[in-house]
Amino acid sequence: MNIGFFTDVYTPLVDGVVKSIILYKNALEDMGHRVYVFAPQKVKNKSLIKYNWDIADDDRTFRFKAIDSMFVPGYPLSIPISFKVSQKIPQLRLDVVHCHTPVTMGMLGDIVALLQNIPKIYTYHTFFPEYVGHYVKLGKLKTKEAVKMFDIFYCNRSDRVIVPSQKLEKILMKWGVQSPIDILPTGIDPGEFKSAQPEDFRKKIKAGVDEKILLFVGRLGSEKNVSFLIDVIKKILDSKSNNVRLVIVGDGKNRKELEKKSIKLNLKNRITFTGFLSRSDTINAFAGSDIFVFASKTDTQGLVLLEAAYMGKPIVMIEDIGLGDVVINEKNGFLVSESVNMFADKTNLLLNNKKLYDIMSLNSRKIADNYVINRQVVKLLEVYESVIKDYRNASVRIKFWQSLQKEIKIPEKFKVNKKSLTKIFKKGKNIFKHN
Repeated sequence: MNIGFFTDVYTPLVDGVVKSIILYKNALEDMGHRVYVFAPQKVKNKSLIKYNWDIADDDRTFRFKAIDSMFVPGYPLSIPISFKVSQKIPQLRLDVVHCHTPVTMGMLGDIVALLQNIPKIYTYHTFFPEYVGHYVKLGKLKTKEAVKMFDIFYCNRSDRVIVPSQKLEKILMKWGVQSPIDILPTGIDPGEFKSAQPEDFRKKIKAGVDEKILLFVGRLGSEKNVSFLIDVIKKILDSKSNNVRLVIVGDGKNRKELEKKSIKLNLKNRITFTGFLSRSDTINAFAGSDIFVFASKTDTQGLVLLEAAYMGKPIVMIEDIGLGDVVINEKNGFLVSESVNMFADKTNLLLNNKKLYDIMSLNSRKIADNYVINRQVVKLLEVYESVIKDYRNASVRIKFWQSLQKEIKIPEKFKVNKKSLTKIFKKGKNIFKHN
């Protein structure tokens, strides 16, 4: 199968969407399929966005000219015009277009699907209205509402929509999205975790032998609610659990504000900000920590939850109904309300009850095993095959009716022209006048 991935975010950027694209691309190609990626050129600026320049393009990657986005600095805004690529696309004989973003490259995918007469699938990775609400300020313009309307429009122009969680499915259905929706969480590559070195991480942060590590991994933006976790560690330490540290892996515009808060609460020695870490160091962090903590309420899947679970870590997080089945309350962690006291109590319970900790650790690994990429890519292929079949059937029906209309001659008396419409309008007007 020839598959076209169209995305506004790709390497050297490092985020969940890019990770998902790479995982599925590699898994599909391992199964003998050909994946062509259409993405912006590599753009770098002085923002806090993380890059990995070590990942090289292959001959199935097509780049388009791009500029740095004024809305989210560090993320490129591509110009989807390339005569060279335009001539190349028909030769690829794509079977399906799979868009991972709805912006300029997503719109190009829309056009390609239309011109090549093939189906278009859209994976709704990011809950854009909430995300944009935190990063884009356009004065009095109702930014969230405008983005929501565009999301609905783009989803309804797709033959199938893929979402990573039930949470997003419910949101899109409530909005009025009519296209069929499939739930397909991103998988993980077990091979990445085989060489994890927990001691390397603990040595890096100078952790004591008996010190318990609470770990958060993610972007340090207000939507991640990391400030809440600082309040939680303060509460835990106030309860005499002195051998505990919160390690925050990641960077973002809120980092300085969060660091100031930790100093103000006298937590400088109990909270470690590592900044961005390499992929191998991040995996070591998952392996070397004790409990994964998560307070975001805007995530659509939380790939970090799956990665933490695969490393056998119990998870404590703010309850987010429909986010997914990676964290099952009281099985491999706790889902709590946005209460500092409750969050701290459940974390303390895990820290002080080894038997419970071991049970939840084992359950986390068992749950995560269901989400390995080799299983998820089989489900993705089933979606592709289903969409292609439905599209072809619909195409045959459309062609049949078009050809039938050409063959059938409409009698003159049933034809409606401008003259007859004027007569009908005048007649109706007279009827209303007399009544």
